[in-house]
Amino acid sequence: MREPEVTEEARRALGAELAAYRRAVGYSQAELARHTEYSRSTVANVETGRQHVPRDFWESVDTALRTGGVLAVGSDEIEATARRELRAAARGVSTARQARTRQPDPDSPEAVADLEDADSLTEHPRYAPVSFCLPGLELPGLPTATAIPASVVVPSWRLPTADGALAASRGGSRPINPGDVARLRSMRQHLKAIDNAHGGGAALPMAAWYLRTEIMPLLNGRHGDPASRSLIEVAAEFQHDAGWAAYDCGRQQLAAEYFTNGLRLAHSAGNRLLGGRILAAMSHQAIYLGHLRQAIDFAQAARTATRQIATPRTIAMLAAMEACAHAAAGESRQCLQALDDAGNALARITRGQPEPEWIDFDEGGYWGHAARAYSNLGQAGEAERCARKSVGLCLAGHSRTRAQRTTIYATAHLSMGEVDAAAAAGQQIVREAWNLHSGHVFGEIAQLVAAITPSGTPAAADFLEQARELLAARAPELAATAS
Repeated sequence: MREPEVTEEARRALGAELAAYRRAVGYSQAELARHTEYSRSTVANVETGRQHVPRDFWESVDTALRTGGVLAVGSDEIEATARRELRAAARGVSTARQARTRQPDPDSPEAVADLEDADSLTEHPRYAPVSFCLPGLELPGLPTATAIPASVVVPSWRLPTADGALAASRGGSRPINPGDVARLRSMRQHLKAIDNAHGGGAALPMAAWYLRTEIMPLLNGRHGDPASRSLIEVAAEFQHDAGWAAYDCGRQQLAAEYFTNGLRLAHSAGNRLLGGRILAAMSHQAIYLGHLRQAIDFAQAARTATRQIATPRTIAMLAAMEACAHAAAGESRQCLQALDDAGNALARITRGQPEPEWIDFDEGGYWGHAARAYSNLGQAGEAERCARKSVGLCLAGHSRTRAQRTTIYATAHLSMGEVDAAAAAGQQIVREAWNLHSGHVFGEIAQLVAAITPSGTPAAADFLEQARELLAARAPELAATAS
């Protein structure tokens, strides 16, 4: 059976990525073959997507090219997608066969799950959405005590899939057992580490699959036991992380759906601290989309909602994110005040304070947010100083964060007319980006290419060559604008 076109295209894209890595280290196809147990023709066929190879091929070329395992991860993603497509095709055949022999009960979970229109779903009295107010919190753009409809903690709760559509769980339900929450939190940490190391494009398919197949059946199970609130909280954390991954992929509508679902779940669990964190994420997305008044409102709502319960680390994180919103709007005084609040809170952090593990803000995060804020205010010198500090404090496994902070550093040098310094930083970003599946990082590289292209220095030429090769292999849609 021929593979679906989307799988074939993914294999061609991964082959092009292999070719780019090979050229980056200066190997010919024959030289790479000598470092593996495969032939030159196999390497050539894989690079053009004509040959399907086992996982140990990808492991061997990852080792030879020192990619950090990214090609094997990409292969795993393709194989998982192919398996899902085969299962979906099999289910389609089975469903069609059953439809010829019986008509489904309109009240059955299967019939409800097949409704594509969310409004039709909520019209069913058995699946009516829950409405609740966000106590003590006014959401920007909503009147006080506005009820937010959300079908959570009921069998009909629906969530985004990686395809951008809302899908109901088809996995059934079961009661929560004591190990479920610990297992889910552990998996969330693993997926977050993948997101930090390889970007949203690597983490999103896995997070979406886990939400749909592992978390949904638990949310749809019986509630009322002590583990229920913790389960809802970890589901909200998953939604928050999936929102960031979708945002990093450039899937903004999907990201907004994840963030909204996460916010509803956080408030359903009564976790105002997590709700504030998700509002801050929504503020960050609003900055990117150019909705600057909304970005400020979200950030201020996050700080207001958590004022009585926030730890110093949380205060520092939310204040720094508010500073970025004010800076994007050109509000210098308010930005500097928020940065002062963040810095003062950072100084009050003490070792051993009990905090949720998802509050991962640190000194590097403070300097990174400050660098972005000063950059948006047009203060290139301060932006360069803060960015340099933030890059030095970046955690080892946070490749995307390091690339983004280095981009601010490069942009600051460019604003000061220091093209060679900007180009040198750009080469560091490109080296980091080969390991990433991040639409934001690729977009920032394309912007640097456009800004540095007019310069004719040798350093600029080296950066431009490396950046264009990266974009051609990893982000073809941006390569044309960068040529």
